[in-house]
Amino acid sequence: MSRKVCALVSVVAVCLLLAGCFDVEQSLVLEKDLSGKAGFSMTVNMEPMVLMMLRMQRQMAGQEGEPTAAEIAQAKKEFLASKKETSSDDPEAQKAELAKSLPPGVKLLDSSFKDEGLKLQARFTFGFDDVAKLAQIKLPSKKEESGKPGSKNPFDTPFGELQIARQGNTLLLTTKPTNPMQEQTDQMGGETTPEMKKQMEEAFKGLRVAWKIQTPFEVLESNATRREGSTLYWEYTLETFEKMTPQQRAEGIRLKLKT
Repeated sequence: MSRKVCALVSVVAVCLLLAGCFDVEQSLVLEKDLSGKAGFSMTVNMEPMVLMMLRMQRQMAGQEGEPTAAEIAQAKKEFLASKKETSSDDPEAQKAELAKSLPPGVKLLDSSFKDEGLKLQARFTFGFDDVAKLAQIKLPSKKEESGKPGSKNPFDTPFGELQIARQGNTLLLTTKPTNPMQEQTDQMGGETTPEMKKQMEEAFKGLRVAWKIQTPFEVLESNATRREGSTLYWEYTLETFEKMTPQQRAEGIRLKLKT
């Protein structure tokens, strides 16, 4: 098998584990006693992945040009049939598992799951008595398949990077926005061929990751991308992730408040 075909096969395997392109939003609503609500929503669109896999299959078969409408429709049909056969997740069981696993002081206030075939949506709302406890939340997920790259869900701990530093009358909140494409690249050993990188960029072209923090406190420092009243926003796309400098990646999200 040629090096090019091997690379394409590797990309297909990874994308099957990725399940599609992500649109993710994480949010915090803080109260003055540092209690509040936290939200996590994720939409996974699998259509770009299905199209990418179809193009790869055509390339490996020596076919040139873009796939026809009939080929695309058939690829979607086959993917949905395969997804139905292998899907065993029970949303209610996952909800119960999540509620049971939460740390003391954190409650699951609401959750919803929506399966629209090529698009999956999951939303969670948590109440907390101390914002520092959010880092302990772990979402239910399938067991990782040992030895397989890309098997780890990059958002299984949606607030895992959140750090709270209190000093006098100031509060520093820091976290790092998750770039799922980079996460998968790292799990593959950090090495990708130009062809593989191109195919992964195609699969992640609709990537969106956002953080939203609403606070009653005076903002002393912030690297938010925009602000509306008492709410600060950090918004990222595949393009903005790729343009980040090493310093920006190391700094991540930073918000200093006067309490």
